[in-house]
Amino acid sequence: MMLFNPKQNIFFELFLGTKKDMEDISALFCKFADEFNNFKKFAEGAHAIERNADEKTHRIIEELNTTFITPFDREDVYELAHELDDIIDLIEDVIRNVYLYGMDKRMPAMQSFAKLIAEDTAELGTMIQLLSEMKHTPELLKAKIKIHNLEDDGDIIYEEAIAALFREERDPITLIKMKDILEQMEMIADKFQSVSDLIEGIVIKST
Repeated sequence: MMLFNPKQNIFFELFLGTKKDMEDISALFCKFADEFNNFKKFAEGAHAIERNADEKTHRIIEELNTTFITPFDREDVYELAHELDDIIDLIEDVIRNVYLYGMDKRMPAMQSFAKLIAEDTAELGTMIQLLSEMKHTPELLKAKIKIHNLEDDGDIIYEEAIAALFREERDPITLIKMKDILEQMEMIADKFQSVSDLIEGIVIKST
């Protein structure tokens, strides 16, 4: 049951819109990791999604400046808006940097991270959807635990990929590029975890 009043619904609608942008860029990244070509086209697609998400973030800030009563603490509304936007920004950064770096060799870890990000997106989407209930439900806790487990999986993928990179890659420029992309993908998993903690904290404070 939605607990927001009509004046507060706009925030939830905007968060759902950002959720859709997150799902769109996650799906784009999965396709990018699978195909690993047409880099400029993927970079342009990611940028378009990122711009849509930015517009929603700006709208949330505008609503904060004109709305007296918010669905939860103003500071939390602000932080959640920016943290969700950061997830989208980080995914766009990976796609754009692969294009800018002129990379032509795909790391096996990229597809592993794409799968992980898709799972993170589904679980965080569930948490965003449940946010309107403002109850610490078993479904919310399950999604949060799953995201934490995925972050642990991301650490393993990252560590194994880094070890393999330094063991096998002989070209120093390629090594630097790949290391940078790996670090960015690992940061995405970390960000999903921090946002899941933020949403859980918002719900706990509101109950």
